[in-house]
Amino acid sequence: MAEAPANSPLVRARKLLGRIRRRFAVDTFDVFVRPVPAPGPFEPPPGYVFDWGTPADVERCDAFHTELDERERAQGVQRLGLGHKLVLGQHLTQQGGLIVFTMWVNPRNLNVPGLLKRRLAGQWFIYKAFTSPDHRGRKLYEAGMRFVLLEMARLGLRELVGYAHVNKAVSRKGLAALDFGSAGRAYRVDIPFFERSFLSKKLRTKFPEGLPRSGAVRLEASPRAVPRP
Repeated sequence: MAEAPANSPLVRARKLLGRIRRRFAVDTFDVFVRPVPAPGPFEPPPGYVFDWGTPADVERCDAFHTELDERERAQGVQRLGLGHKLVLGQHLTQQGGLIVFTMWVNPRNLNVPGLLKRRLAGQWFIYKAFTSPDHRGRKLYEAGMRFVLLEMARLGLRELVGYAHVNKAVSRKGLAALDFGSAGRAYRVDIPFFERSFLSKKLRTKFPEGLPRSGAVRLEASPRAVPRP
């Protein structure tokens, strides 16, 4: 049987179907919650200190140790101006504190660009956590969450919210270590000419109020770059 010419409608249709198959993507994320415990002591891993970051701290973050490049640092300063909080983990050296862990906190909304935005009530949402490659395996992620929980207990808040992709084993392990429980799932469907997020009934019940995107943080990543933590 003779092959169809390279520019025939049949060949073009096959190529189009191939591109569609390659572009079809469904990402699944779990949202987790953890009740705020009673106030207690906070003990960071030996050799590290934790604190809340300032705009000046954001500006001195090193791209290798924090993954905050010039654009991310500019966005970070904007987030702080909007009321978000930044957790810093610093490694104590003879030269002072080197920032090797960062984690952002949104005190108003469960907000993942390109996925969902829901209003919080007595809760904080943690996102964009990153540990320097040179300092992994020292439980800085867990320590950062404990640091946040201590502040929430002091303020009388009730619940910490986190999320993780189903394939993000490290993040899920850290959340499990602090006894986070499932609050439902969110799905991101991306195919040619169609992009949409879907939330499970459990998640919509837990966070009933959806919110429109504000665009307050400029230079935000595109929806397909649904962030880590």
